Amino acid sequence: MIADKNIEFYEQQNGQGFIANCHGKQIGEINIFFIGVDRLVIESTYVSDEYKNTNLCLDLVSRVVAFARETHRKIISMCPMAQSIFNGHPEFDDVRFIRFEI
Repeated sequence: MIADKNIEFYEQQNGQGFIANCHGKQIGEINIFFIGVDRLVIESTYVSDEYKNTNLCLDLVSRVVAFARETHRKIISMCPMAQSIFNGHPEFDDVRFIRFEI
């Protein structure tokens, strides 16, 4: 199922991830933190219940991947949801610091 076309994505004010809003309501979030100058960690991902069976988690992870590519960083995922996205998308391997299966 495709996520709602009215979803807007914003960088968090603290620069530590991205937020997804739809019609003024927060429906998703991905939180990151930085390690040194060349790595970032996906700490957690949240998707509201009504968007669980959509591509919203993939959209959030894709934003972190694009950010990592732009800033020349590698990603470590501590979040099981994000890790499952990485495991299913080998096109993200260029920014993975460590590859492991959950």
